[in-house]
Amino acid sequence: MSGPGNTFRAFGEEARRQALIADIRNKGPIYTAWLTRASIEGDISAISAEHGLHPALARLLPALGAFGEAEDARSFYEALLNAIPVGAETGELARQTLLLAWTDPVYGRARMVAPGPVRDACEGVVALVKQSVEQAVDKKAWRSARATLAAVRHDDPAAEKATDLVMSLGWDLDQAPGAAHDVISAWAAAVNLEADASDEDCFTAEESATFETEMNKVNEEAMDSLAQGQSVESIGVEDFMAEVEKLWRADPVRHALKQRSVARRERSNAKVAAWRGSIQRRMLDLAQATLVAETTAINPAEPVGLHDRQQL
Repeated sequence: MSGPGNTFRAFGEEARRQALIADIRNKGPIYTAWLTRASIEGDISAISAEHGLHPALARLLPALGAFGEAEDARSFYEALLNAIPVGAETGELARQTLLLAWTDPVYGRARMVAPGPVRDACEGVVALVKQSVEQAVDKKAWRSARATLAAVRHDDPAAEKATDLVMSLGWDLDQAPGAAHDVISAWAAAVNLEADASDEDCFTAEESATFETEMNKVNEEAMDSLAQGQSVESIGVEDFMAEVEKLWRADPVRHALKQRSVARRERSNAKVAAWRGSIQRRMLDLAQATLVAETTAINPAEPVGLHDRQQL
């Protein structure tokens, strides 16, 4: 089925798709403007205007690829773009992917909200997202669902992060495509917090305070040391980081604390990467299940191979 947003049709032609993939593979100008942190404040409307991707999908993808900071991001983007048939309407894919933030059995926020008024309000928002996959939802319905959730969101403090995410879900993506970025970013932040909280070597409150104090002290000492031989404006990042590392190593006690912090961050990053990989795989599955089926239904006599998609 195709959702309400039928204005944008993917790529327009195969050559345009392949040119986009090549740019991403080579970290070209489109990749740099769209799939890195430059997209957070930048104008990426050209992705929809020139390449036919729904604006919500265009906003969703940078965050799901860690804004280019994940090593496997470009291979995911290439696989996804190859899975989207030329001419497909991708608003449904964006909506289905965002629904995973609530429904995914491992990472979905539904598991974080206990039965009761807060969960009921969340389910009301999610029901509208599901409805919007197939048909337009009235503005009043979106507004009412958000208001209902806003009225009870603070009744369950333990679920506050989850309800914040659901509030971001409660928008018409044809009118507010930036909500897609907000949902994925909030989801990533929540997974990161959970990873930190479940770490095998969590800092105590005292250790956290000590580490923050020592980190600030080291940064100040490094800047003061480098400023003795040059102006502050001329201090380079590499020189600063080298001086910081030297100061950490000079004190065995605080260096041990830093090593623990680095190890914790690596473990948390690995957990976040596992979440990201899982959702990327599910998105690829959705692309195959929804977009390919939709395109085949529209053009039943056209062989799938004419779309020149890679097998995932």
